Amino acid sequence: MARRSDGFKPSNALRRIGRALIGARGRAIMSIGIVLGLGAVGTLAAWSDTSVATSGEFKTGKIDIMLDGVDNNPTSISTGLTKAAMVPGDTVSASFVVQNQGSVVFTYTIGASMTDAPFGQLLKLEAYAGASCSGTALGTRAGLTTSAQPFIVSGTTPLTRPNVAAKVGATPGADPLCISVTMPSNATLPGTARTGTISLTFTATST
Repeated sequence: MARRSDGFKPSNALRRIGRALIGARGRAIMSIGIVLGLGAVGTLAAWSDTSVATSGEFKTGKIDIMLDGVDNNPTSISTGLTKAAMVPGDTVSASFVVQNQGSVVFTYTIGASMTDAPFGQLLKLEAYAGASCSGTALGTRAGLTTSAQPFIVSGTTPLTRPNVAAKVGATPGADPLCISVTMPSNATLPGTARTGTISLTFTATST
């Protein structure tokens, strides 16, 4: 008589159990890996930090040069540097204060020009430190043209007044100055009368 087989074999059962176990364990390992991965991202984020530093206050500086407390045409110059009938050997002078009304230290230069160039060529200007035109001149300008030319220390070196202090409270920085205008004694007067006015230009530069 033939023997019936129902297809059951122990080896087949073991293989099915093994595959089931391996599949479950693999899914578990993958799940753990995902959890660990998310945990790692969270841990890295905890190592980020920020600090903020704020500077002190900044303010813009201001350059403000004045002559005897005004921007233009101080009386000391307009009344001091004038001569109705100038002839060789004559000298007139004016003293005033160059003021720093701003918030930064500056140096400054002086330029001079005259509206009548032929008359201006006969004149010599000198700048002195202090309230009188005495002692050694700081710089000179010999011969004026209609465009501003600088006072010269020597050769072609322009006169530069150094480091006028900034205004402190209500008190401006100050540099007393005296300017003289001379027609040298050896000058030759033109054949006709000449008339002109002198302009002094003070140019400040921050240091």
